[in-house]
Amino acid sequence: MGDAMHLDVYSSSMEKVAHRSVKDEVAERFATLIASGVLSVGDTLPSERDLAASMGVSRETVRGALLILSTKGIVSIVQGARTKVVSADVGDLGMSALSNGRVRGYSLDDVHEGRLMVEARLSPLAAARIDAGALDALAALIKAQEKATHDPVSFLIADRAFHTIVYHACGNAVLSDLATTLYSYQLDHRRRAVSKSGAIAQSIADHRVILTALVARDADALARAMGVHERRIYDSTRAVLAVSKNEVNT
Repeated sequence: MGDAMHLDVYSSSMEKVAHRSVKDEVAERFATLIASGVLSVGDTLPSERDLAASMGVSRETVRGALLILSTKGIVSIVQGARTKVVSADVGDLGMSALSNGRVRGYSLDDVHEGRLMVEARLSPLAAARIDAGALDALAALIKAQEKATHDPVSFLIADRAFHTIVYHACGNAVLSDLATTLYSYQLDHRRRAVSKSGAIAQSIADHRVILTALVARDADALARAMGVHERRIYDSTRAVLAVSKNEVNT
């Protein structure tokens, strides 16, 4: 199945679960990255082509999402130049009502426990309900991640897209939104964590195991893979927080 085809299949599936356009969903993804600190004011975004590959959508969708952010004064689009983040004030666009204003308000331990619980419930549903289009999109995103092993921001964009597809595959909008919201916490620290040598390669290896379980529709294997991946995220993020705390205290 070609790239355009599997993106269209995924986009249709996402709209059924999320009840909003893919363009709006991608604009919210960008806003979340800004609200959480992964993208800062002054940062330039990758090209539309690279963003489309990293997010698992078409270039037209990326262009439409960036236009939404531009009209709100969040990014600056200049023809012939890279799009730049010009404001961190994303309002309620970046996060759902469940987390609005609290993107950094929960402890790492609470987020970790919440993700383990939600993803454990979500996994058997995703394993049973995921379709061929979503599987193709996940495989394409792993390829995009492999091209971003030295680019933490591009990797995290593709990483969020990967997890979002898995979450949407469960077919339950509440569980999907909960999982996506929990994923968004601590993203500012994740940028530093995935900058460590070997961290991105390890995450990609975890994603391959997750995809293998989904292809096999093996709910138990998927739950184990998701759990291992989340614990690895927890450990690496905790290490970054410990270093930051030591720097403050010295």
